[in-house]
Amino acid sequence: MGRPKKLTPTVEKAPPRLPGAMDLLPEHLVSWDVCLEKLQTLSHTFGFSKIETPIMEDARLYSFWSQGTDQLLTFTDQKNTLIAVKPTNIFGLARCYLEYHFADREKVSKWFYHSPVAWMNSAGETKQTMEFGFQIFGQTAPIADAQLINLLLKLFSELGMPNLSLEINNIGCIECQPAYQDQLRNYFKDKKYDLCEESLDDFENNRLLQILACTNLSCSTVASEAPVIIDFLCENCRRHFIGVLEGLDELGLAYNLNQKVIGKPWSKRTVFEIRMRTEAGEWLLGSGGHADDLIQGLGGLPTPALGFSTTLDKILSALEAANLKFSTKNKVDVFLVPLGDLAAKKTLRLFTELWNHNIVASEFIGPGSIKTQLKLAESNKVAIALIIGQKEAREGTVILRDVRSGMQELFTYERIIEEVKKRLGR
Repeated sequence: MGRPKKLTPTVEKAPPRLPGAMDLLPEHLVSWDVCLEKLQTLSHTFGFSKIETPIMEDARLYSFWSQGTDQLLTFTDQKNTLIAVKPTNIFGLARCYLEYHFADREKVSKWFYHSPVAWMNSAGETKQTMEFGFQIFGQTAPIADAQLINLLLKLFSELGMPNLSLEINNIGCIECQPAYQDQLRNYFKDKKYDLCEESLDDFENNRLLQILACTNLSCSTVASEAPVIIDFLCENCRRHFIGVLEGLDELGLAYNLNQKVIGKPWSKRTVFEIRMRTEAGEWLLGSGGHADDLIQGLGGLPTPALGFSTTLDKILSALEAANLKFSTKNKVDVFLVPLGDLAAKKTLRLFTELWNHNIVASEFIGPGSIKTQLKLAESNKVAIALIIGQKEAREGTVILRDVRSGMQELFTYERIIEEVKKRLGR
């Protein structure tokens, strides 16, 4: 018989990462772990429970979803059901709230989550990231808005993000929005040719709030004199917003009333953004607000909904802009230095025995001189190195080296664990 053919398929060159997709490198995940730890701690402190929903849902669930020219990533299954990859978490959370009858189980549901999301952007690129946030379903007082904002500012402050600002607005509800929309249409009608092409399209398609949020200089100039929605709020929205602002005042949290903050297409009432300012510019950390029509729009009873969401790529960009770097918390107690094949085999057993005694050990995997390995131990700030050469491996001994001083002692294999524990003060 001849030699078997190579089974692994080959390509001339590995294709690059898809535009819009993310590679999370070890340094990114260190930052994400720190963020996740603080997210979980604060979530439990503020009474939020963790929840997860599937990455794929029936595409009909996302009939509310609209992100301009972005599109859902969909496919049809064998039962001819159109399936969508979730572009955001709120709709899956709403479906879960209804499907498991949470309204009958508790007056208010408070959840936090972190989950992958994906969609296709206007350039035809598949965008993929990790979204995390908070969601509250049920009747809450205005102070719930203030307390959620309080949580978020604590989270970003504990991550070390400087110069945080809270931009807040109220865009009204189904009762008071129509009158305001009429006022905006009348205002922009005579100024529509001063608008950018995108805002002109928003005007023609009755997306008038989008014009207020446009960052184009000409659009911002025109919008600066536009009617202010707070003047058109119904009594319920007005009272609710006053309660939110009073709650923020009570907490001593500064805020800016900002008419450019309009939330998501499904947003109602209070909407807000958390931003960070550095010398390089301003960074949006995430946005939140109410989606009080969502549960009813999916066949449930009228149910207030308050939430906040952001994405991992936004947070990583902000951390980089603020020059914030985190290091792993996995402190190594001992560095193992095997010299030769026999010593490497003995190190396997020693590693396991150290682990059984709750001593964290690390080693250099691969060929390397003793000088190289000891330098690695020093750079990792490990105080103790355990050296096993071919002679030590045959005689059942281990060299214990103080990495800082360079002092070395020889111990039998049976004594080395107790000696390490003594040196570590355990």
